[in-house]
Amino acid sequence: MYARHVTVTGSAERVEEGIRSVREHVIPTLKDCKGFRGQLLLVDRDKGEAIGISLWDSEEDMLASEDKVSGARQQTADSVDAAGAPQVRLYELPIYEQA
Repeated sequence: MYARHVTVTGSAERVEEGIRSVREHVIPTLKDCKGFRGQLLLVDRDKGEAIGISLWDSEEDMLASEDKVSGARQQTADSVDAAGAPQVRLYELPIYEQA
């Protein structure tokens, strides 16, 4: 598996708008992408920081999804008045275990 890690830092007062944007725009976009397996959203409300982690069957699927998801990602960043562009990092996920 593979994972895309996205960090967005914006206004602490607009965290709920960011969560709503992920639910309404990012997740539906991800669900339309081949190889998508799941999404996590971690939020530090005091700092106005959010980390989204999407899970993918393969590196190829993850890379192929970038054109589709980049607009939804930016829309979320705009919804929280992000100071800069979302930071994106890509990882291999050699261990994934659920209880």
